[in-house]
Amino acid sequence: MDNNYIVKTEYGKVRGFSQMSLVDIPYIRFLGIPYATPPVGNLRFKSPLPPSPWGENILDGNEEKSACAGKNNVIKQFVGSDDCLYLNIFTKNLNPKKPCPVMVYIHGGGHCTGSSTLNSYSPDYILMSDVVLVTINYRLGPLGFLTLQDKSLNIPGNAGLKDQQLAMKFVKDNISNFGGDPNNCTLFGHSSGATCVSLHCLAESSRGLFNRALVMSGSPVAPESCMLDNDYALKLARHLGFDGHSESDVLEYLEKADAIAMAEAQFNLNGPCEYVPYTFGPCIEPYETSTAFMLHEPMNLLKSAWSNDIDLMLGGTADEGYCTESKFESDPNYESIIPSDLKLKVNDKTLKEYATRLKDFYLKLFPTEYEAYKTFNGDQFRWMAMQRFVHSRQNSSGKGRTFFYRFAVDSPTQNHYRNRWFGLGSKGVVHADELSYLWKNIQGDVPSRDSIEFLSIIRFVNLITSFATTGDPNSNVLNLDFNSFNWKPVDTPPYKGLNIGEILEFEILGESKRLELLEALYKESAIQLF
Repeated sequence: MDNNYIVKTEYGKVRGFSQMSLVDIPYIRFLGIPYATPPVGNLRFKSPLPPSPWGENILDGNEEKSACAGKNNVIKQFVGSDDCLYLNIFTKNLNPKKPCPVMVYIHGGGHCTGSSTLNSYSPDYILMSDVVLVTINYRLGPLGFLTLQDKSLNIPGNAGLKDQQLAMKFVKDNISNFGGDPNNCTLFGHSSGATCVSLHCLAESSRGLFNRALVMSGSPVAPESCMLDNDYALKLARHLGFDGHSESDVLEYLEKADAIAMAEAQFNLNGPCEYVPYTFGPCIEPYETSTAFMLHEPMNLLKSAWSNDIDLMLGGTADEGYCTESKFESDPNYESIIPSDLKLKVNDKTLKEYATRLKDFYLKLFPTEYEAYKTFNGDQFRWMAMQRFVHSRQNSSGKGRTFFYRFAVDSPTQNHYRNRWFGLGSKGVVHADELSYLWKNIQGDVPSRDSIEFLSIIRFVNLITSFATTGDPNSNVLNLDFNSFNWKPVDTPPYKGLNIGEILEFEILGESKRLELLEALYKESAIQLF
C-alpha cells in the first residue's frame, strides 16, 4: 500500500493511503483527521474549539478514530468516547485539472447513536463519480446536546451541530489541498443527520459553508428537529447518582461522569413522544452567545432562510412507516400516531374524530388495514415533515430549486436495513434502505455487475453526484444510458418527483397527494404548516 500522499493542512501535515475500491476504483483515504480540540474535561458539553497544530509531525491517516460514546446498533453494545471530533477524506486525485465537487456527509442515528465508520459508510460506490468525499464524527446524546439555563455556565446546547459547523469550516479552508473545490460543496445526510443538514439550511452561522443540500428522510420540522428541555441534564445526573440541585453542581458532576454511562443512561429517561424516545437533541438555545446556532423555532425561520436561494434535493423511502404485522395487530391505533404537533390530547373528542377520518381515508386506498396503517404511519412521521419543508421553500422569495424523490427499489438482498430489522423474506423499502445503494457496508457483498441491484446503485449514485456536481440531477455525470426522463424541480402541490424504482419515473408522488387530508386537519386545528 502506497503511503506517499502527504497533504498540508493549516494545522499540520497528514499522510494518506492508497486504496482500491470494491468496484475497482483507485482512491486515497485520509482517516482520523482532527478538526477540533478534544472536548474533554471542562470542555465537555461546550462549543468546539479548533485543533492545536501538530507541528512538524506527519499525522498518519490510516486508522479510524473513536466514535462518540453511544450505542452501536450492529453489535448491540455501547462504545466510543468524548474524544471523537475527527473526519475522514476520500479523494481520487490530489491535483486534478479542475477541482472536484465536495460532498460532506452527516450520519444519522436519532442524535444519540451512530458514527461515520467504514463498516457503514465505505465510499466504494460514491467514488465511481469524480468527487471528494468527507465523513465526520460529532458529539451525540448528552455530550452533544445537553443544555443548561444558567448563562454563566456557557452550556446553551447544540454542541453537536456546532461540531458539524467546525468540520465544515475545516473542509472549506483545507479541501483544496485534497483536490476539492471549496466553492462547490454539497452537505448531505440521512434521518437525524438529514434533519441536521436542514437545520444548517436555516442557521445564519452556517451560511457560506456549503452550496447545496441533500436531505434524505429528514426535515427542519421533523419530530427530532427541536427538542424540549425537560430538565434532562438534572434527570441524567440524578440517574447516575447525583443528589444536589444547582446547575453548576450538575455540570461539575457530569463533567466527571463516565461517557459510556451517560450514553446508556439517556435511554432510561422519558422522551418527548413515542416516535422521538430520545431526550437529547437540537434545541432552542436559552440565551445568545458568540457561537449561537438556533435561537428561534425552526418553523419561524423557514421562509426567511438563507438556503432558500440554493438548490435542494430531498426525499424518502416508499415504506418509511414500515412496522411488522404483529406490532400493528397489537396496537392498531391511529390516535397514537397522529402527529404530536397537532397538540391534541388522547381523550380529546377531536382526536378521535381525526383518527376516524384518517383511517377511513387510508382504508379506501389500500386493500388491508395493515397496509393502510403502515402507509399512514410513514406519511405522518416522515413525509409530512418533508412536504412542509418543500411548501416553505415554494412559498419563499428564494430562487433555489427543489428536487423531490421517492426511493422504491425493493430488493430481497440489497435492502439491508429492512432485512436486519424485519428479517429475510420481508418486503418493502424501509427507512434507511437507500443507504445501501449509496454506501458499501458490512451487511452485504457488492452485487453482481449484471444485477438490478448494481444497476440501481449506479443510477442512484449518478443522480446524487450529478446534483452535487452541477445542482442538476439530470446532468448525468456518469454518462449512463438512461431511459428518457426529465427530473424537474417541484412546482405546485401535489408535488411531482422522481420515483426511483427498477425504472425511473417522474410523476406525482403518491405521498404528496395523500397528505392533502392531513394538511387539512392541520388547518382545521389552526396549526401553522410552514
